[in-house]
Amino acid sequence: MPSGSAQFRGRYINKLDAKKRVSIPAAFRAALAGQPLVLRRSNRLGCIEAWPASLFEASITPITPADVNLEEDDDSFYVNYADTVDATPDSEGRLIMDAKLLEHAGITDSIAFLGKNQIFELWEPSAADAMIEAARARAQARAMTRRQGA
Repeated sequence: MPSGSAQFRGRYINKLDAKKRVSIPAAFRAALAGQPLVLRRSNRLGCIEAWPASLFEASITPITPADVNLEEDDDSFYVNYADTVDATPDSEGRLIMDAKLLEHAGITDSIAFLGKNQIFELWEPSAADAMIEAARARAQARAMTRRQGA
């Protein structure tokens, strides 16, 4: 998927089966058009980010030997790549989920898929609901502040 060509929209909840597989929502599968994913821990939130592989790869800056000698760069590499998993949906559109990623997100039996423009996130369903409501409240507060300041 070239950058800018597809968006992930909507909220879907699917069950995690006994083999730790989950079906990607049909709308998201259509947007992926058969492309593999890169799954990673969110650096800010208690969820798993799902990046189309081409978008993730386009965001990578090549490193040099000097880069791995700087503590700040090392930290960035560990945070952004050590918990990253390549994931290719099977012929039925299912992903096999990584146990450590599921643990990070607190996911046990169902996964909420939240569209987020060119990526999507995987959440524990009640945590997803709480995040959406908190985001709405913050957006409303910002809108009120702008109106009052105008």
